[in-house]
Amino acid sequence: MPGFAYAAIALVGAVAALNLVLTLALARRLREVGTGHAHDGEAVPEVLPAPGLEVTGLPYADLSTGRRTVVMLTPTCPPCQDLLDTLTADAERFRHDTLVFMIGTPEETAAMAPRLAGFDTATISELLAERKFQVKGFPAVLSVVDGVVVGSSHQLPVPA
Repeated sequence: MPGFAYAAIALVGAVAALNLVLTLALARRLREVGTGHAHDGEAVPEVLPAPGLEVTGLPYADLSTGRRTVVMLTPTCPPCQDLLDTLTADAERFRHDTLVFMIGTPEETAAMAPRLAGFDTATISELLAERKFQVKGFPAVLSVVDGVVVGSSHQLPVPA
C-alpha cells in the first residue's frame, strides 16, 4: 500500500477521534446546563423569580390580595413584541386580571402604551423590575396569589 493511503487512514482516524472528543464535551456541557450549573461549578443565574417571592407594597398596584397575572415587557425585545401581540389579540381573556409593566422610560414605552388601553399598566425601570420582582429576562409573566409569586414563565398562561 502506498504511503499516502496510510496517511489518509491516519487522518480519518484522527478526525473521528476529535469528533468523539468534541461530542462528549458537548454532551457534558448540555448536562451541566440542564442541571443548572456552569462548567466551573457555579450556578446558572435565574432570570425569573422562584415561587414564594413576596411582591407586596408596590405603589403601582395592590397585589396583596387575589390572583393577578403580572406581565413585564420591554419595547426593544422581539419576544416581548410577540407576547404583546398575543396579549392584545386576546384582550378580553387577559384584561380582567392582568397587570402589565412596561419596562423603560415613558418615552421608550410610548409606542407600546396605546396598544394596552383597557389593561392596568405602569411604566417601571429595569432596575426596579429586578429589585422588586427578581426579573432579569424579558418578557416575564408572573402568577401572583395574595402577594406571593406562585409561578413564572416567558409565556402567557394557557386557557383552562
